[in-house]
Amino acid sequence: MMTKDQSLQLLLDLIEQVKTAETDDFFALAKIAGLNPLQDFSEANLSGIDLRSKNMAKADLIEATLVGASLISTNFTEARLISSNLAHANLTDATLTGATLINADLSGAILVNATLDSANLTGAILTDAKLSYADVRRSTMTSADLNGTKLSETNLSYANLRRAHLINSDLSGASLYGADLSGADLRGAILSDTDFVGANVERTRFNEPRWFSREAKRDLIQRGAIFEA
Repeated sequence: MMTKDQSLQLLLDLIEQVKTAETDDFFALAKIAGLNPLQDFSEANLSGIDLRSKNMAKADLIEATLVGASLISTNFTEARLISSNLAHANLTDATLTGATLINADLSGAILVNATLDSANLTGAILTDAKLSYADVRRSTMTSADLNGTKLSETNLSYANLRRAHLINSDLSGASLYGADLSGADLRGAILSDTDFVGANVERTRFNEPRWFSREAKRDLIQRGAIFEA
């Protein structure tokens, strides 16, 4: 059985191997350290890491910190990112289909053209994030904070946005076809050419009637929307 001193020396040797490795590739360094990159990094601090185009499908990154990480075109399909911190990370073209991002912090993150189809973003923070042209169909964003978020030309059809905060967000050209916006707050949002066909707008709050024709506003009110002065 290894003594305490021997265990410490083994750890120090391992740290030295990682420090002197002639690579900065995350998967290669994890292998040197004897770690599984998909299973052994929950709660880890991976701020600024470069995982561009890596396959992180089904990775366990619960409560991990990836602030400012480069995650362009990274595959996070069905990854677990519950309570993770992805603030200001670059997720352009990333795939997060079926990913779990409950209570995750994505404030200021770039998710342009990203795929979040069927992702769970319940309670997530996406203030000032950029999701233009993203595919967020059938996602769950209940009580998510999307204040100031850019969602222009974003596909949010059939998304669950119940009680979501979308104050001052940009939804110009976005599709909310069949989405559930009950109790959501869209005051101050840019709604030019936004598609609300089939959306549940019961108790949805608006305060910018200028985006709607008289007929469209009347239709929304009849469906339960609230227009505040």
